Amino acid sequence: MVQYLCAAYSVRVVDGEPNRQELETVQDLLTQIAREEMGHLATVQNLLHLVGGPLNLNREHSPYAGTIYPFHFTLEPLTLDSLAKYVTAESPAVLPDLSDGQRAQLQQIRLDAARANGGQEVRHVGPIFERLERLFSDDVDGLDDGDIRLDTVARQARFEDWGLEPRSADAGEPLIVESFAGGDVDLVRAAAAAAVHAIGAQGEGFDPGPAGSESHFERFFDVYRRVSALTSAGVTVTWPVAVDPNTTSAPPELPGGVNEVEAALEAHAGGGRITDPRARAWAQLFNLRYRMLLGQFSHFLRLDHALYSAAPGAQRGDRTDRGLLLVGTFDEMRHLKKIAGKLVQLPKDDPPGPVHAGPPFELPYTLNLPDSEPQRWRMHLDASRAAVRLVRERLQADDAVNDCDGFLDDLLDRDAQAQVVMQSLAQGHGIPPGSLPTGFRKVVGILEEAVRGFTIGAHTNFWAGKTRDQFLDATPRPVRRNPDGTVDADPDAAPLVQRLEGTAGNRMPRFRPPVPSDRIGFIREWIADGCPDDSPAGQVGVEHERDPAPEAAVPPDTPPLSFAADITVLFRDSPDRAAMLAIAQFDLHRYEDVRDRTAAILARLEDGSMPCDARWPPERIATFRQWIDGGRRP
Repeated sequence: MVQYLCAAYSVRVVDGEPNRQELETVQDLLTQIAREEMGHLATVQNLLHLVGGPLNLNREHSPYAGTIYPFHFTLEPLTLDSLAKYVTAESPAVLPDLSDGQRAQLQQIRLDAARANGGQEVRHVGPIFERLERLFSDDVDGLDDGDIRLDTVARQARFEDWGLEPRSADAGEPLIVESFAGGDVDLVRAAAAAAVHAIGAQGEGFDPGPAGSESHFERFFDVYRRVSALTSAGVTVTWPVAVDPNTTSAPPELPGGVNEVEAALEAHAGGGRITDPRARAWAQLFNLRYRMLLGQFSHFLRLDHALYSAAPGAQRGDRTDRGLLLVGTFDEMRHLKKIAGKLVQLPKDDPPGPVHAGPPFELPYTLNLPDSEPQRWRMHLDASRAAVRLVRERLQADDAVNDCDGFLDDLLDRDAQAQVVMQSLAQGHGIPPGSLPTGFRKVVGILEEAVRGFTIGAHTNFWAGKTRDQFLDATPRPVRRNPDGTVDADPDAAPLVQRLEGTAGNRMPRFRPPVPSDRIGFIREWIADGCPDDSPAGQVGVEHERDPAPEAAVPPDTPPLSFAADITVLFRDSPDRAAMLAIAQFDLHRYEDVRDRTAAILARLEDGSMPCDARWPPERIATFRQWIDGGRRP
């Protein structure tokens, strides 16, 4: 999921530039696939609940990873090589009916995928889901009835809370977020097997017809052809983002050649290490928000009560602590998207060079949650406070760096409000009275939360940035007016209620789950009361979060070096390449082999022990070092 997101964030979509629409289509297709992978992630957590297993949001580091993962984990910009890995991993094991030209292209893509995966064949993901489907089916090597937990449904994620539908069938498929309820073990097992089958089909399915939804395989294949055409036309498809961007610190001294493991690890980290102070601070902010997202999602899956209050009156439809975790998780998804969009425009190095930073997606030191509920909230509070400190001390401390950014201001305001609630919950006092909006602010807050705070098309977020009077006169009109200009207090006649309930026109919000009935009930009561304003009157109800300011485009003096164009020519077939193949079994003309050994190769070039017949001149060593510092681009 995060590899697909990193590829999507790297696509260079700039207003006013040629090919913007096609690049945006590529980015949207990748982002939707990543969203669907989020649905798969949620469903897998539900399946773990179902069998009484521990939830798992980590990335595996085990002896089995090499035989289970389809390809090596790499955060990298979108290229034809990275797409080759994605196409191959999501493709069916047996290809469907295709033209000879498509079959030949897919065969070449598979060869390119293996080359881009360090020479190892990219595995299909399908067999994993086939095995899981057998596990849940009533099969000899499946689960026993006693392995199925029927008491976990209240803790599971549901489509009604987490789901999303694409705008059209060719843009993707609805998220698969399946929960498993019921008292009949056979029916629950069948539902679990069906969910696993649906996930597998969403990945590697194939529809030979001209219409219908497209699987991940079909969409990745489509993106491959689009990117191939753009590249052939000389279009710059991505920002020059580093491979595996990270915020690690450089060691005091480079590991010596005796410790090849440390040297390889440092070479890997050094190529993507973000050293520009401002970009590094944005990258650390990204990591903190990523930690907050994972923590809140994990916490949500451990609670089993309702998301909204059903109490009558002013509290009707208020979010419970579990409901706040849900909206908080979506808030962090939105923040990560925006911060990543900033990072891919910032230089990676200090002093700035041609290579840009990127989203690091570095996991926190632990994803374990404390046992007690207050201490879990204390963990979220600590992360939020750390994010606020970082913004104030690193990003807003110096006006000269131009980070008096509206997005950061909005982030601080939202964190301040959230911390009031977190502080109270961390002390075991519950959600403090007065911390949640009421009246008009609650009505427009419900609408903003219904779209998870994201910017929507069509009528846009028409409720945001408006006072009560401006909202009532907005387009589309939320309520009707009487002939004398007063509000029609009949909720059934209000277009807003009709659209939310789906009784007139398209249900609102489109493509997302319906607004819960208790929340619509509060809006109905507010309209029946004549749509009263808050006190004091005339306040803006909800502000839509701003985007980070775009960076000024500064064309690099020289394009970044690439392995294919600038490095392979430095190594001769004989004796350089032949000697290394014979002695160390790696190929100096294979990108992955050189990328993973850059520190060791550089050390030998600098001490003169390589090549074997004559020392490289300083300018050639400088070229190799420049390629390393530039992110070791393929």
